[in-house]
Amino acid sequence: MNQHDSFKEVEYVEHHMHHKEFWYAKKAVQTATEWGVVMEGHLAQPYRAISGNGTWGADPGDEALVLGTADVAALTLHWGDFNRVLIVANSSNSVYLCRIVWGTGTMADAIAAGQYSEFPYFRAPADNIRKVMECPMPRVAATVGGLYNQLWIQCQNATDNATIDFFVGMHGYDF
Repeated sequence: MNQHDSFKEVEYVEHHMHHKEFWYAKKAVQTATEWGVVMEGHLAQPYRAISGNGTWGADPGDEALVLGTADVAALTLHWGDFNRVLIVANSSNSVYLCRIVWGTGTMADAIAAGQYSEFPYFRAPADNIRKVMECPMPRVAATVGGLYNQLWIQCQNATDNATIDFFVGMHGYDF
C-alpha cells in the first residue's frame, strides 16, 4: 500500500465513523426508478420481503425493491453503502436469512455476478424489543456507466410466504 492509499484508507475509516445517514422507507407508489423515500423526520411504510419455502422468495414481488436508480441519486455522492436495518415486524418464529443485492441491471444479473451480502435474523413475533442492526455490505458506486446502482432485499425462511418488514439506513461518500 502506498502513502496515497494509506491516506485514502484513513479518510474512508474517518468518514465511515462520522457520517450523515439517511433512513429510507418504501415509496407509497413505486415506479420503475423510484422505490424508496427518505424518511426525513416522519414515519412511512416499511419495506417487505417475502420468503419461499426454505429458499429465497421467487414469486413476483417477493423481493423488496429498496432503492431504484433515481433514489440513490438523491445522495449526490460518488459512493454509498446500506449499512443498517431496523426490522419492525416478522411473521415467522424461525430464523430468516436476508440477502442484500445491488447492481445496475436485473437482480438476477447482480446475483450471478456475486453482488450480494447476507445476514441472519431471528426474533419471536411477540418479542417487543427492536434494535438497529449493522449490515455487511461494501461501498458501491453511486454511478456505474452512467447508471445508478439499485438495491433489493430478499429473504428465506422455513415457512413459505413468511414476511419481514424493515427500514434501511444508508450513508454516502464524496470520494
